Amino acid sequence: MLDRFITVAYYALINYKDVIPKPDQLSDSCQWYAIDELPNLMLDHTEIVAKAIETLRDNLDRNLVGRNLLPEKFTMKELQRVYEAILGAKLRRTTFQRKMLSTDLLVRHEKQYSGRAHKAPFLYSFRSSH
Repeated sequence: MLDRFITVAYYALINYKDVIPKPDQLSDSCQWYAIDELPNLMLDHTEIVAKAIETLRDNLDRNLVGRNLLPEKFTMKELQRVYEAILGAKLRRTTFQRKMLSTDLLVRHEKQYSGRAHKAPFLYSFRSSH
């Protein structure tokens, strides 16, 4: 008899701090791992994870991935951190900011004052029509 497996994979963008993974009947354990620190995975699951990351990165600009990872109003720096985490690379602040502002996806709001002079960043939100 041949043992065959069919794997169906989905990915979702969530704030991992808000979700506590729980093992099911088929799992010994279940926990979060940094993407570059995954343990050995069975069968072709390493390739499936790689494909999910590739798809996420390819769709980064089209799907507004930060929408459910950020508060309603956020700073450009917070948005850049989301992009850097997904891309696995540092981005130049000025280039990133110029690119994001040119997309017409963001609405700029009042500055977020932190008590330091001339250091208050603008707050942004995603345009609701996108």
